[in-house]
Amino acid sequence: MTTTMTKAVDEAELATIIQTYNDVTEQLKRSHELLRKEVCRLRDLLDEKNKELQRRERLAALGEMAAGVAHEIRNPLGGIGLYASLLERDLVDRPPQLDIAKRINVGVRNMEGIVGDILTFAGGAEPNRQASGLADIIESALVQVEPRALALGVAVEVDPAIGDTELSCDAAQVERAMLNLLLNALDAVDNGGRVWVRLERCDRAGLVGVAVEDDGPGIDPAVAQKVFNPFFTTKDTGTGLGLAIVHSIAESHGGFVRVGQREGGGASLVMALPTTDEVVGVNEEVSALPEFEVAAEVIVGGL
Repeated sequence: MTTTMTKAVDEAELATIIQTYNDVTEQLKRSHELLRKEVCRLRDLLDEKNKELQRRERLAALGEMAAGVAHEIRNPLGGIGLYASLLERDLVDRPPQLDIAKRINVGVRNMEGIVGDILTFAGGAEPNRQASGLADIIESALVQVEPRALALGVAVEVDPAIGDTELSCDAAQVERAMLNLLLNALDAVDNGGRVWVRLERCDRAGLVGVAVEDDGPGIDPAVAQKVFNPFFTTKDTGTGLGLAIVHSIAESHGGFVRVGQREGGGASLVMALPTTDEVVGVNEEVSALPEFEVAAEVIVGGL
């Protein structure tokens, strides 16, 4: 009887030990799987950050080169403009020759605009952050695009929810970025189209999104991968620096720019910037706002 009881106790203890071993083994398997997934996530994140660092280094090198070329062009360009203006003054009584001088001056002004865009892109100036009303910045940008919008018959609607939203930003830089976004939207729509400026929810603490949307044809995802590349453009005119400047300004403020499709058709470009509540660092993790996000790569030549 005693032997039977002892055997039963031993079997029970063995069963307990086996069950405990199985439980521990199962926990180790789960822990290993979680650890494996976390290692994969961190490896992907590291790869993404390395690519971003390499992109920044390429952009910096490209910016330095572009700035050097722009400075070399600016000096003789100023002389050409000066002499063309003198010719205009002297040729008032000779209309055919005066028209040629005026054409030279128009070309010089266009070139000066391109040089200015290159220097803005390459400048990399640290923003002078102050509390600035988002509505005031948008209104100032709208005043500049109003003649073009009226000529195209395009209606621009501003979200009343923008209200008293305040940014911690360099107002002049953000106004330049907003102007570029509005001009890009106006170029995308047909006569009689519509453009919207509205607030966008942002999951990253301390940031607020400003969306500029249009009812144009939208953006092909393949092209969307390039829209923030310097000198990339699908237009017949322009330097291809407008959205690259927007990207640079947003990042210098610790924000970001995302491109996607507007619900109902058209494009949506969202610029996220710090509010006065909190100023955050660059490139923190973020929940994507639009449908696809862009990691711009530098593409030189063949554009």
